[in-house]
Amino acid sequence: MKNYPRTIGLVIGALYGLLLRLMFEWDALHNEYEIVSTSFLLLAPFATGAIAVFFGSRAGRLSVGAQIGTAIGTMVFFLIAMFVLFIEGMICIMLVLPVFMIASIIGGLAMGLALRLVRYNGAVVSCFALLPVAFAPLESRLTPDSHERTVVNTVVIDASATEIWNNLTSVSNIEKEELGFSYTHAIGVPRPLQAAMDGAGVGAVRTSQWEKGVQFKEVVTQWQPPYRLSYDFDIPPGSIPRDALDRHVEIGGEYFTVVSGAYTIRPLSAEQCEVTLQTTYANRSNLKLYGDLWGDFVFDDFHQSILRLIKHRAERESRAQETT
Repeated sequence: MKNYPRTIGLVIGALYGLLLRLMFEWDALHNEYEIVSTSFLLLAPFATGAIAVFFGSRAGRLSVGAQIGTAIGTMVFFLIAMFVLFIEGMICIMLVLPVFMIASIIGGLAMGLALRLVRYNGAVVSCFALLPVAFAPLESRLTPDSHERTVVNTVVIDASATEIWNNLTSVSNIEKEELGFSYTHAIGVPRPLQAAMDGAGVGAVRTSQWEKGVQFKEVVTQWQPPYRLSYDFDIPPGSIPRDALDRHVEIGGEYFTVVSGAYTIRPLSAEQCEVTLQTTYANRSNLKLYGDLWGDFVFDDFHQSILRLIKHRAERESRAQETT
């Protein structure tokens, strides 16, 4: 029975977190409580960890280590419950996991300190519990300041510029093995299946098809074979099926979208080139720093997969040419 009070803290903290999550979701139509916000992604786990430590301390003061363990435990229960109850998918859970854990631990330690310094425990727990609820309506009054960021990756390929160009304008039947390991695909982001170019020159359209029915267009804005291909993304409504990506991380959705991209091929010798892939995306959320960190990471990870694919195919074609 020694751990019983702490277990109660874990359960109550997780239930409190679920209650907040449902409240933020149900109020989405009124735009007072946003899921992609400081109130939910920072203050909600902060308060959840605090609530868990408060109730876990009812039978006696918890050590600092026990406070940290309680905060982590309640957050694990909370995240598992969201996944099991189909409230959030694996993509969103993995994206928020680091900040949720850190915020929950800080909240748990803050509660532990408050219980030592403040006499009226009821007032303490009420302040922590109401913090995300009170801050969210204030945050909703802020107008999101959309801004763009560009992610750039480069690889050296042992093939001619023409061979590389032929393998990036149109890409058919992409095999999983050609992409190599990708963290974003491992957590559930659909992988690309093919990209078909319709026409040539400025105005031509390349249609990309991914798993789970994802399809979007890339409209060519710069066509300089075999050295430069630039394009703007065209993602009309319905291009991203609802079950393919959670709406909170949906490309072309409310919070994030892709704007443009480009390939640059720079010859280093007759049979070796430096290939650069860049993508510009827009972060429309109120979470600038965290959104940018994950946006940069996701596109860097995706670029690495695509460049591996192009390198594999272009070098294979170059070797085949040498043997004929």
